[in-house]
Amino acid sequence: MAYAVERGISLASENPQVSGSEVRFEVASVTGYPKNFTIGITEIELGAKDSFTWATQEVLVEAKSYQPNRINVDLSKPHSISGSLGSLEIDAELADLSVLFKPNLQLSLGSLEALFKNLALSFEGLPDAEVETMSARLDASPNTEKNYQLTAQIENLDLSNILVGLGSDYQTFQNISLFAEAELSQPLDRLTMARGAPQLQMLLLREALINYGDISVLLDAKLVSNEAEALNGNINLTVQNWKTLFSLVKNLGYVEPDLEEFFYTILVNLAIQGGSEDTLTIPLTINNNTISFGALTLGVLP
Repeated sequence: MAYAVERGISLASENPQVSGSEVRFEVASVTGYPKNFTIGITEIELGAKDSFTWATQEVLVEAKSYQPNRINVDLSKPHSISGSLGSLEIDAELADLSVLFKPNLQLSLGSLEALFKNLALSFEGLPDAEVETMSARLDASPNTEKNYQLTAQIENLDLSNILVGLGSDYQTFQNISLFAEAELSQPLDRLTMARGAPQLQMLLLREALINYGDISVLLDAKLVSNEAEALNGNINLTVQNWKTLFSLVKNLGYVEPDLEEFFYTILVNLAIQGGSEDTLTIPLTINNNTISFGALTLGVLP
């Protein structure tokens, strides 16, 4: 089995064009067999033409011979992700993935767990950011082929190099968490690379919570993709202590001085209509990727 895995990766490296994607890497020998085996893949570069490229120095893939459908991946080396929006450099003290494949011929994804600690993020043209802990879990929904459940959490996202001039309590996002369900156009399995990435059919965001100083932001949403792959649906946004957030946004220069009173008055009236002047609830509508609040168009999804 170890030989088959090594041979399969070697053959893939000799044929770098896979369904429009570009794959480059070198392969180290399999070690640890027969009890378990580790495959070291070095100088990896994966990408799609004119889309994105992911590169890293080395990835270690580990599995037990008696349970080859559960794989652990060590991603602790520095990574680079580049695309149309720029280049992102990622480094982490700990970056582990644990993948469980269902024991079927398609090797369908059963679950994926990720844990990252002490991440350093550097985006092209912007100051660095740091994350203390980031974790995520993706589970295939039982008795379905294309539905998945996602939970994720980020603790202590430090943006002090970006949010310069704000108080120390507002230079770090203490918590960002979410729980969501998604339906894809096709299952995540061994045929995904040949068929191309699946498209999002439906997203049910049951809860997303952001804690930022004494401000909390709560979101829930249901979005559905149409035949043109554009999203339609609704998002409910609730902000506690929104006045503090408004002041922070103003101090960062995102509110024009001559429009400050205009926007503040509108937001106060909206909060009062919701029953509390300190809590602001805003229902948003998504129509063909366009975000609007009533008759006011706010922007377009990327």
